[in-house]
Amino acid sequence: MTVPRSAFRAPRSPRPVIGLLGGIGAGKSLVAAQFEKFGCAVVDADRLGHELLKRPAIRQALVTQFGQDILDQSGDVDRRRLADSAFAKPENLRAMEAIVHPELWRRVAQAVEAARRTDVPAVVLDAALILEKGLDRLCDSLVYIEAPAEVRRARTRQSRGWDASETARREAVQVSLKVKRHRADYIVENRTSPEHTLEQVRTILSHMV
Repeated sequence: MTVPRSAFRAPRSPRPVIGLLGGIGAGKSLVAAQFEKFGCAVVDADRLGHELLKRPAIRQALVTQFGQDILDQSGDVDRRRLADSAFAKPENLRAMEAIVHPELWRRVAQAVEAARRTDVPAVVLDAALILEKGLDRLCDSLVYIEAPAEVRRARTRQSRGWDASETARREAVQVSLKVKRHRADYIVENRTSPEHTLEQVRTILSHMV
């Protein structure tokens, strides 16, 4: 673990909010789960987004925009098909975000505030677009999960079936890794074992609570 700044932001409450930054495949979900092992509450934006796609109004708006092909056999929004359509062109991505994101980020903010009222040492925000969507305003500290490009590509190939070009295409619409790393209060190196990462998470938490 490294600390790129001489000091981190002072928590605004006894239950600080920790935002996770990193490239695709860096291991944000792993780090979130490790914080959870130490009793932290995790707000998972991906899970909230998945739940949101089940809302009839959101589903219908997406079908109107992208067509019936984004639905699976049971009539639910297939996230992979939706992503394929959304990332096909920049205007498609903007259209998808206009439908989904306002309600999603409202729910994320509500979930963070609700978690802060519980008896936990800290709240962890696991979201892909923390800097892009201004969610860092909800956070007391930011943690950057670092992993080499070849490791991240291997992970996304195994877990999502993406080739290197697909990973690069998805990352192209995000804030650069250089900026994310610079904005972080802590850096977790996640290229080797989960145990090594866990020890870094333990150290960060001990500094904050």
